[in-house]
Order: sequence, then C-alpha cells, then structure tokens
Amino acid sequence: MIRLTFFELSKIWKKRSFVFSAILLLFINVFLLWYTTLSDGTAPPPSAYKAVWQDLSGMSDVEKSVYIDELYETISGVTFVRDVLNMQALSGEMGTSLAEQEMQKKPQTFEKYYDLYLSEDYLKYTESLEQENILIRELFKEKTKVFGYEAYLDFVQNTRNVLGGISIFEDKAEDNFSSSNIKKSAADYADLTTENIHWFPSKGITSALESSWTDVLLLLAVFLFVGSLITEEKEKGLFYITRATKYGMGTSISAKLIALFVHCITAASIAYIGNLLFFSGITGLGDLTARIQSIAPYMESTLNISVLAYIGFTIITKGMVLFFFGTILTAVSIFSNKSFMPYLCGIGIVTVSWLFYQMIPVQSAWNLAKCLNLTGLMRTEDIYGAYLNFNVFGYPVSQVFITWITIILCTILGISASIILFLRKQGLEIKRVHMTLPIPFRPHNNLFLHESYKILITNRAIVILLLFAVLISWKNVSKEYHPSVQEQYYQNFMLQLEGSLTDNKESKILSEQERFEEAFAQIERIDAMVANGEISENTGDSMKQPWYGVTAFYPAFEKIMAQYENIKVKGGRFIYDTGYLYLFGILDNTFALQLLFLSLCVIFSFGNVIPMEYQKKSWNLLCATQKGKSKIIGRKIAVCLLCTGGVTILPWLFRSIAITRVYPMNGVSSLIQAIPYYKDVAFEIPIWCFFVAAIFSQLVAMGIVTLLVLLISEWRKNHLQSLFFAMLIQAIPLVLKILGLDFAGWISVYPLYAWTGLL
Repeated sequence: MIRLTFFELSKIWKKRSFVFSAILLLFINVFLLWYTTLSDGTAPPPSAYKAVWQDLSGMSDVEKSVYIDELYETISGVTFVRDVLNMQALSGEMGTSLAEQEMQKKPQTFEKYYDLYLSEDYLKYTESLEQENILIRELFKEKTKVFGYEAYLDFVQNTRNVLGGISIFEDKAEDNFSSSNIKKSAADYADLTTENIHWFPSKGITSALESSWTDVLLLLAVFLFVGSLITEEKEKGLFYITRATKYGMGTSISAKLIALFVHCITAASIAYIGNLLFFSGITGLGDLTARIQSIAPYMESTLNISVLAYIGFTIITKGMVLFFFGTILTAVSIFSNKSFMPYLCGIGIVTVSWLFYQMIPVQSAWNLAKCLNLTGLMRTEDIYGAYLNFNVFGYPVSQVFITWITIILCTILGISASIILFLRKQGLEIKRVHMTLPIPFRPHNNLFLHESYKILITNRAIVILLLFAVLISWKNVSKEYHPSVQEQYYQNFMLQLEGSLTDNKESKILSEQERFEEAFAQIERIDAMVANGEISENTGDSMKQPWYGVTAFYPAFEKIMAQYENIKVKGGRFIYDTGYLYLFGILDNTFALQLLFLSLCVIFSFGNVIPMEYQKKSWNLLCATQKGKSKIIGRKIAVCLLCTGGVTILPWLFRSIAITRVYPMNGVSSLIQAIPYYKDVAFEIPIWCFFVAAIFSQLVAMGIVTLLVLLISEWRKNHLQSLFFAMLIQAIPLVLKILGLDFAGWISVYPLYAWTGLL
C-alpha cells in the first residue's frame, strides 16, 4: 500500500505539466499577495507595518503602550489642525465660526501642533497624513483591545453573575438558549488569564492566514490533482488494467485517496508557510510564541494556545477541508463519464458555499448553513480566532466542535462514495461531448485568424490577457486621490484663472498676495508685542490663530505666483496642472509598476507562441517552406503586437478616469509649456499631442518587450526556458527598480516607457 501510494503521488507530482501548473499557481499566489498589499494612496503600505514592528521589537508591554499612545496623541493633534484649516477654508462666516467652536473644545491644541502640521515631521512611517492617521489609529485600537483583555475576561464572568442574580431567569435559565450560552461562555473563559499575552501588530499574521486568493488557488490545486488522479486515467482507459482483481481495485482506490490526502496537506502547508515567509519579509510577524489572544482580531478565542499552534491548526484544518472536497470530486469523477462534470460540480459547490457565506447573517437561525459550508470551513480565523456557539435544539454547541464533526462526516462520506463507486462502477471511460454551433465558426480559413485561434484559444493566452487586463484596469480605476487642504485651495484658485491672463485675473492674484503679506505682517507684529511684554504668550497665540489660517495656504499660492510670473515673462495661459502631473508620472510615478505588470502579461501570454510549434513537432507536420514559415511567424508577431497594444492602452484610459474624478484636466489645446514642470521643453506642441506621443512611446516600448519575448522563445524553443530567460531579462530589472535601485531601470525599456516623468 505504501509503495503504491508513493507511486500514485510520484506519477502526478513528476509530470512536467503538473509541476509547471503547481509552480504557476505558487507564482500567482505570491503575485496576488504582493499586488493586493500595494497601497492605493490611502491604505498604509506594508513597509509601514514592518517599520512599526521593528521599532516595537525589544520594548516591554508598558513601553509599547506608552509609545503608541504618544503617536496617537500626535496624529490626533495634527488631524485636528487639518480639520480646523478645512473649516477656515470654507467661504463666509460659517467656516470661521465652526473653526472657533472646535478650537474652544480643545484649547491650545491648534497652536501646539500647527508648526508640526506645516513641517510634516509627524510622518514617521508613511508618506501622507491620511496613511499615517489610518496606521496609528489602527495600531492604537489593536493595542487598547489587547491590553484590555483582563477587563474583557472580567466582563464575561460578571455577565454570568448578573444573569444568575436576576430572579426572572432562575427557573427558566436552563431552557433558555441565551442564558445557557452566557453560562457556557463564562465556563469556557474561566481558565484563561493574561499570562503570555504580548501585543504586537496583527497585519502580518492575519494577512498571511486570511488570504482568500490562496484558498482559491488551493482549490484549483485539488482540481488539478483529482483531474490527473481519475479523469486522465479514465480517458486513457487505464482502469481496465488496474482493476483486474478485487484486491487490486480496493488497493488502487485506497492508495489514490491516501495520495490525495498527502497532496492536500502538503499543498496547504507549502502555500501558507510561503504566505508567512512573504509577510515576514514585508510586514513582520511578531512573537509566534505568544498566546493567540495577543493578536487583536483573535482576542475572543477561548483556546489556550500560542500563535504558532494556531498556525498549525489552520494548516491542518484547511488541508482536511481540501481533502474532503477532493474526495467529493473523486467520487464525481468516478461516477460520471463526462470529463467536465467534476469541474462543473466543484465550481457549483464553491459558488453555492460562497453565496451562503456572503448572504446569511451570522445572527440568523440559518447560521449553520453559513459557517458549515466549504467557504465557511476554510475561514479558520472564524473557527479558532473567534468565539461562537450554535443553537442546537436549544443547547449551545461550540463552533470548533461542530466544525470538526462536519469535516469528519463529509470526509467519511466522500471516501465511502469514492470506494463504493470505484468497486461497483462498470464503465470507467470518458465519453466525448460534441457540440454544434448555430453559426459556423471557421478560424482556419485565414492564416491570421488561424494563428490568432492557436495563440489565444489553444495556447490559452486569452485567459492570461483578460486576467491581467482586469487587474491593471481595476488597480488604476479604483485608485483614490485625496487632495490636501492646500491642494483644494490651489485647485479652486487655478480653475478660476484658467485661460489667458486678463486684468481681472491679475487683480485677483495681486489682491491675494496682499492678503498673505498682511497676514505675515500681523504675525510679526503680534510676535513683537509678545517679545516686548505688551501681551502674554497665550494671548498672542489666540490673536495669531486667524492669521495662521491664512498663511497655511501660502505654499500653494507660491505655485500660482510661479505660473503668473512665467506668463508675464514668456506669455502663455494659466492651467490647473495637478491632474496632468499625476497622469504623466511626475507625481505618484507608477510607470515602473505598470511596465512590470504589462511585461509579465506579455511573458506569460506569448512565451509559448514559438515553442509550441517545436514541442508538438508542428513544423514537421506543416512541412512549411522557409517563405511559408516566415509568413506564419509574421502572423504570430502581428497577433501578439495587437494584443499587447490593446492591453497597453488600458492603464492610460482608467488612470485618466480616476484622476479626473478629483483633479480636472482642462486646456488640452494649450501648449505643453503651460504646465510649469514642462516650461523648458524645446518643442511647442499642444498637450493633447504630448499625450499622444506618450501613449505611442509606451506602445513602442511594449512592442519591443513583445518582440524580445518572441525572440527568446525562438532561441530556446522551450516554454519553461523561455519564461525563465524572459523573466530574467525583462522583469528582474523592473523589480530592482521598484525596490529602489534606479540604475536597473536603464537596462530595460523603462526610459522609453516613462520618459514623461523623467524629463
């Protein structure tokens, strides 16, 4: 049995196609983990959590609490200043009145943090106030929750005591689920203490173990294994040989199921250990020997285990859930004589489970259906990291107990069905399904269409292209921009000035300049009065508050004055340029990341375009002449370039949509020199022409990438080798560029792709 089990494992794990698929799934998993952790400009980047974790390491619990409290106090004061300035920016007396009311609620806070707000020295871990505020408040909330664990335990016990002291429940408490649940909760928490609870940021552990993408890819790994285990052997008619005797039948299916079990546990272990290693590098994990309640989201757990033990429970549970799912697919594969039925059944189970989990509230009487399905069982954070009792005929029963009973029963059901069907099933072959389309589809009547069909359909490049198109489009269109108070002032002023300089516009600028000069003069006068002892320092601070509200916008006004002075000397038109600066990569330059995504899309889509002809010996079958071979390769190149061009344009389209929602981009007919950043550009061309040139250069850059991928694939004539060398030449320099090694960008097409941000 053991030798046969190893044989079943080896014949699948050693298959080149299976190994390639497994490596691809691992790569996709790491890629999606990285992609989903990229900051959209609002959420703190992973590096911020890593920096916090490094600063906290070595501190005692008391020192951690004091440190986070100080950060929280600082960020609260800075955001208060921002809010007051926002109110003062409102037109009319309403804004001034609201600002004064807020400052009266927190006296001296505005003065204390005003200079810090202007200097931006409060940005310790991120690059914007929005990100810093979210990060610090998240950490403060987690810290407060974990350090209040003792009070939480007391609350659970006090709730039980209060319930027991109310006479109305004395006779009916045993028959009432709510009261029984409270008593059971108190009993479950009774033995827990604060021993070995040490707070640390939860981002690394929760992100590593709660990845929905990893769960989906693990389910795909089960599909792949079961497909090789049963479906492929049915297609080849091998079961008529292996089922020769009754003993051989039983031994064969038992070895296959044991191999499936080993595969599921191994896949879950590799995937989640990989996740932990990934997040250990970008966010840090914390103290794995601490109790699980040290992680704020898991504080309600009643398990007296360490974080490391929780990780082990998570991997084992997910592996068991994958195994029972695999046994069901195995039973369907044995029973059905249609190759697509196991996949259809599996997709149906996953879809229904996901709908149940999403649509049924946890407080509903149907919460068993919510939690005890495939999706709910894969959510181990809800099983071990939370606390829930199900109402089973009026009695509270632990979710952990019900979960494992469900897993065991489903596993027994799947194993039994697989064995019985395998022993009793007579016809173990696959019947082909032939479908006739109402409209004839003839892609092979034209060489271009024929090559398009081979590349996009046969080689499945269409799937990769669509996947990357969705990822790139979603990443760009969902990006949120949050203009600062100064940017809002700059935007409002510039939108009024846009166009040619007129006397009214000039008068408006000079009037605003006088207002700022007066504000600075008043602040100097008040400082002089304080220095001479004419007024107290507190009185002086109160007198300067309204003028501070004016001078806070002076940095934005300086940009307006720069445009005004340039127009006075060289002529031209006013234009609100912030949107264009984002679009052309001057602000928030993401061109390196976009180029990396597009390069990976091209590599995975077209890395097998040339090798497929050699590996399948198609050239021998075609018997093409040198001229005919050149035509075939020419059509392949044309198809690849067209597809690449379509994907390349998507970032511009969706990035423009996201930017214009916040920063209007008017005056496209103005010369590019109207944008102050490009005032020294030698050629006088309209902005729209500059925009077209930027798109064209990116199309050329991606065309070069595509041709290099095809050239490498022609050189190696092997799919895996083509992918390896293409990644080495095309992707690695961009990764190094993103990591901060700027010189690496110059050994790629990055300068051609991102030249608008490099001028």
